[in-house]
Amino acid sequence: MLGEVTVRSATASRASRASAAVAAGRALILLTIVAAGLRLYGIGHQGLWFDEAYTVMLVKLPFARMLSTIAHTESTPYLYYILAWTWTHILGRGATELRALSALFGIAAVPIMYLACLRLTERRAAALTVAALAAFNPLLIWYSQEARAYELLVLLSAASLLAFAHARTQPTARSLTAWGATSALAMASHYDAALLVIPEAAWLLAAHRRRRGPWLASGFVAACGAGLLPLLIAQSNRNNAAWINKAPLNDRLGQILPQFVLGTGSHAYTALMWIGFGSAAAALVLLARFASSTERSRAAVAGALGLGGFALVMFLAAVATDTVLTRNLLALWLPVAIVIAAGLSTPRARGLGLGLTTALCTIGLTATLSVATDRSLQRPDWAAVARALGSWPSAAGNRADNRLLVFQRNLWLESLTQVYMPRTHKLGDRRARRITEIDIVANSSPRGANQHWLCWWGAGCNLYPSRLQSRYALAGFRVASRTEVRQFTIVRLISSEPRNVPRAELHRGITSAHFFGLLIQRPGAG
Repeated sequence: MLGEVTVRSATASRASRASAAVAAGRALILLTIVAAGLRLYGIGHQGLWFDEAYTVMLVKLPFARMLSTIAHTESTPYLYYILAWTWTHILGRGATELRALSALFGIAAVPIMYLACLRLTERRAAALTVAALAAFNPLLIWYSQEARAYELLVLLSAASLLAFAHARTQPTARSLTAWGATSALAMASHYDAALLVIPEAAWLLAAHRRRRGPWLASGFVAACGAGLLPLLIAQSNRNNAAWINKAPLNDRLGQILPQFVLGTGSHAYTALMWIGFGSAAAALVLLARFASSTERSRAAVAGALGLGGFALVMFLAAVATDTVLTRNLLALWLPVAIVIAAGLSTPRARGLGLGLTTALCTIGLTATLSVATDRSLQRPDWAAVARALGSWPSAAGNRADNRLLVFQRNLWLESLTQVYMPRTHKLGDRRARRITEIDIVANSSPRGANQHWLCWWGAGCNLYPSRLQSRYALAGFRVASRTEVRQFTIVRLISSEPRNVPRAELHRGITSAHFFGLLIQRPGAG
């Protein structure tokens, strides 16, 4: 009789676990669908900005030439560009098509993060909490809508953490091979994946130092990293990322946690930031106060990886290269989120944890919708500028004449020359010849523009604000029109006959801008 009761109890327990697994699976599917909707909505709405224009330039090149050019223009390895080159040759190079690849990475990251947290914490509630935080996180959504390598870094770092979680407890050939492969791919997508991979390797070697497998896997990853060194050195010699350390380190550090919670911008940013900080702090209190020692020790694994990665980047900033920037620390987002999720999902504080999770997801959704509906929080709409400038020559123009485009206080013209006006070129000589029209483009900048040097993520605050003059002393040219386009203003000057315009004359005539970028548009360009 007792044996029969025991069998029934075991059967009921298995049925309960199976039912819980099915429910968790359905919840994960729903969260992945929500993540897809947030990442795909309006994906082509914003303009392709300066950094993305370089991606467009690269994927337009023949494959071999693209690989050789990466050393001169980029500060990341090859993997993303190889995938993007293949993707765009199938689907096209428009903003929507190009960004869709990053969106795919961002969507796939949600279930991978769920599995990584599940393996580390062995609790479905914590794993679902991580999936929810990832689905609604504005920073992850922002980079899921950017044609750069950062969301691939997020995906492959999550895959590395998942493989690590298996190898940590079961260092089999299969789990170690998976960890070595995913870690090598993560570093091939972005050098800063090493901020997670190196602490993982150190953990595996310390925990299983008498086994040969972890040493072989770590050696493989180290060899792959060493293979990237020539490219890293070439890019470093060109100072492709040297602009980062021009901003004070303390200011960049101060951006990391707010952007991990709220992304790059939002309405009521300060209020939402403090709500987010309070919710995260409360999660840590719940973890310390109500979680079991087993739950805390499992969460501590993720915490140690996150702290180890942060200590590593600070050490590198002190002795080698300072690349401390929120987007370069994206590999550490998941370990931090797992610690928070472990506290939010503690069974003894389930109601409060659910409320705090809802609060974090709500402020994430608010920030995401703020960006989707507010042009000042988005990447500049260069497509609208190109439409306002129109094709050249105009209907009344002579096909032998040229047009000069002057961008006040803004030298970042690659978005126009590479994407929206591809047959327009930077002015290379000292004199613009046969000019019959000069278009001067100025731009305002949204709130916070006085700190534009800290706005590195491509939004409107990344533009240098400038003002237009009441008149322009450019011989032979008169003002024909003034057009407002988003945050841009275009003044059109025309001449009744073609003129050669020296740079010196432009500098004498345009005194409101300390510097400006010049583009020449020849007949047939549009």
